[in-house]
Amino acid sequence: MKMETEKFNFTALKLCGVFAVVFAIQFFTNFDPAFNASSSPWWKFFTSFFGHGSLEHLLNNLFFIGLFGSIYERFTSSRVFLATFLISAVFANFSAFIFFSETSIIGASGGGMGLMAALAVFKPRKIGLALGVPAPMWTVLITYILINVAGLSAVTDTAYEAHLLGLLSGGLIGLKLRDKEKERKRPTNKENEEDDLKDQIREWEEKWMLN
Repeated sequence: MKMETEKFNFTALKLCGVFAVVFAIQFFTNFDPAFNASSSPWWKFFTSFFGHGSLEHLLNNLFFIGLFGSIYERFTSSRVFLATFLISAVFANFSAFIFFSETSIIGASGGGMGLMAALAVFKPRKIGLALGVPAPMWTVLITYILINVAGLSAVTDTAYEAHLLGLLSGGLIGLKLRDKEKERKRPTNKENEEDDLKDQIREWEEKWMLN
């Protein structure tokens, strides 16, 4: 868990820079980082969530991860931010084996959804953006869950199943962070004993010395 004095390292923005560089490589070369469960080499399972299928796809994820990722990093740490993104992206990419075995999957959206969900569960009252409208993070989370569930019935190139897996994994990470924070804030036995002793002394003073 991050201490208040820990330096903010702009890791979310640096990751967005990596996405932009990978997209430039895609644009100027024949490199294709997309993953196809039935035909791609294993390492493309990992490269796929650093590449993007179009400029619009890239810009959407740059905004999404730059916004929610930076807020999340601020309340956790660079290490937790990266771990959450990677775990959520990997979890989301397993949808390729279940739902998209004959097609390719690409993009950081699953990891981005995981970051947003982790932030919403960890800090539900913090303000984010739900479709451009300022709203508490719990509202943002519900909005994107509904959008992605509705998208399951649409004929589209968007991997809504991957988004939902990313949301699920990020939400679980957020729950873990909440539990850790509650544990950190819980008074220790020693603190409880000191408080009990102070209460006993105060009661004794009120009974015998202040009358």
